[in-house]
Amino acid sequence: MTSPRVAITFAVFLLFNHLPTIAQISISDDMHRKVSLPKPAQRIVSLAPSITESLFAIGAGDQVAGVTDYCTYPPAARRKPRVGGMINPSIETIVNLVPDLIVLSMEGNARQDFFRLTSLGVPVFVTNPRSIDGIYQSLRALGTITGRADSAEQVIAALRRREDAVHTRLQGVTPVRSLLFVSLQPLMCAGSATFLNELLHEAGAVNLAERTSGTYPSYSRERVIANDPDVILLTSDLLVDPAMLTTYFPEWQVLTAVRHHRVYRVDADMVSRPGPRAIDALESLFYLLHSNP
Repeated sequence: MTSPRVAITFAVFLLFNHLPTIAQISISDDMHRKVSLPKPAQRIVSLAPSITESLFAIGAGDQVAGVTDYCTYPPAARRKPRVGGMINPSIETIVNLVPDLIVLSMEGNARQDFFRLTSLGVPVFVTNPRSIDGIYQSLRALGTITGRADSAEQVIAALRRREDAVHTRLQGVTPVRSLLFVSLQPLMCAGSATFLNELLHEAGAVNLAERTSGTYPSYSRERVIANDPDVILLTSDLLVDPAMLTTYFPEWQVLTAVRHHRVYRVDADMVSRPGPRAIDALESLFYLLHSNP
């Protein structure tokens, strides 16, 4: 006769051996590297503001163990341990956080840091969205490696609806000739091979700088006058008041954008971080470009 203790032990054995096992996560990153995890990451170090925003957006904020000094959104991200800058993170600090995943971007992080991080023996995932569709793909990938796939799909669906709403409002609207400045000293604009250029197009702008060679091409004061944009956009870190523009460039008072008071500031973080707030930037650009002067 089987004793009660043996019966219980056997029952527990059967229970645990018939529980569904968690499959290993295997996914390719934007460097076409295969990244594998035994289970969803629970202690993530994020090395770019856009990555941090994406992780919080899909509900993985509690799984973030460390962020860069520039990760300021959402407000809860500011309470996370800091690991330094994007191009000079403290490897010692990262190690002390005992991460089970490190996520970085190709554009914002230095190549030497990538090699140093991959030598730690911790999985490293690289994401480098350069378009709105790329942002959706990044959110989906982050959802997979954090166990937040369903939440990520919900976020993506909501963002797509807002993007589609902008596209609907653009039907029959004439594109607006524009320049978006990312620097005033020296003068530099958003060029063709940039995320900003796509945002401008998606918002119904003609980017007058997109045919200039270079990602963020230098511009002369005279070329701005020759282009005569209908709208001038300035990232918010350049000037406190857009009316101050002619203080630096008095000859620009002849520009159509200046004469019609169509010089606007745009949130530098929203337009430069390829994360979920890019749709906020898209909606803001649409409003500025197509609102009545």
